[in-house]
Amino acid sequence: MGRLTPLKKGIVERKGIFVVGAARSGTTLLRLLINNHPDIACIGETQFFHHNYLQLSNNQAYNLQLLDHIFKTESEVPDLLNDLQLEKDLSNIKTVAGYFDFLLSTYSNKLGKKYWAEKSPSHVIRLNAISKMFPDIKVVNIIRNPYFSAISRFKKLKNSQISNFSLITYIKYIKRVEDELVSFQSMNNNSLFTLRYEDLSSVPLGVITKVFKFLEVDSSVVNSEFLKISKKNIPVSSDGEEQEHHSRVGEKLTESIYDIDEYFSAFQLYLFSTELNNSIIFKDYIENNKESNFIYTNSFLNKLGFQSAYHQLRNEDFGNEESATLYHTKNKNKTYHIDYIYLKGIQARSVEIGTFDDWIKLSDHAPVIAKF
Repeated sequence: MGRLTPLKKGIVERKGIFVVGAARSGTTLLRLLINNHPDIACIGETQFFHHNYLQLSNNQAYNLQLLDHIFKTESEVPDLLNDLQLEKDLSNIKTVAGYFDFLLSTYSNKLGKKYWAEKSPSHVIRLNAISKMFPDIKVVNIIRNPYFSAISRFKKLKNSQISNFSLITYIKYIKRVEDELVSFQSMNNNSLFTLRYEDLSSVPLGVITKVFKFLEVDSSVVNSEFLKISKKNIPVSSDGEEQEHHSRVGEKLTESIYDIDEYFSAFQLYLFSTELNNSIIFKDYIENNKESNFIYTNSFLNKLGFQSAYHQLRNEDFGNEESATLYHTKNKNKTYHIDYIYLKGIQARSVEIGTFDDWIKLSDHAPVIAKF
């Protein structure tokens, strides 16, 4: 193959449309609805500026091999790259921005559309870098109640029989996404449009109309047909099978996606058994982060309107509780407060902690008892 020469980043001064959002926030639904516009061809996840662009080089065969699966699984033109003329044209492009723009322009032209758009959740943390290559960028960002996006993430991993879900990691990720968007907007105020998933689900036609006005395309074409997701727009897996969560995405406009008792209950069980047996005094030394994981758990619950009944009534700070709920190794002198009752919309009259003498024979934990 020989020595690969990486492409320079470059600049393309034409409108690029990027659909972003935290994972499990509704980017797929938004992408498919935008793609229904007669002037916009919105391809699925290329992950191009997340990692793929770093591998682009002067070796065209290698580049096409790298990107081939994207068009096969995320586009309406799966054989786009099987074109000798396209390969020849791409070999003359010397920048990352130019390469991406030419690829997606070719894609949109094949579909008879004026503009290209791309949807990759991972691009939300690369927006500042992308905007330097596409100064006329337009970004549509979708946000969702973090509790439900966390449940969605939990559900996806459970379905995949993966058990490494971490609420703490997910909260840190959501915080990073928020910080990146604030940073991007501070430098590109007129380039970002943010919508809520809950609004898109409840009034889809109104929300998608606002999106098209922001993108400066004809919004009068919006009608009930926009709520129908064509089979040809649904990505397939590497083995050619239709991806189930994409095939059902249109149903999310008409059904309650939160009424899933099995996963809701399983997530609650995970949350209270894994994330709440913790304290602000326990430090997390992963990646040199010495901030307590419990700070994130408590902040997450506070944002949802939940408050610790004990701390609210007793006016004590986390980490400085007078009463212990754990006697480590059943030692009366090794005390910690790691058990909680979080309430929303209801206030306890009193909260009591079981005593060491009454409970140590049964457990190293003392119960938290709330009276209403």
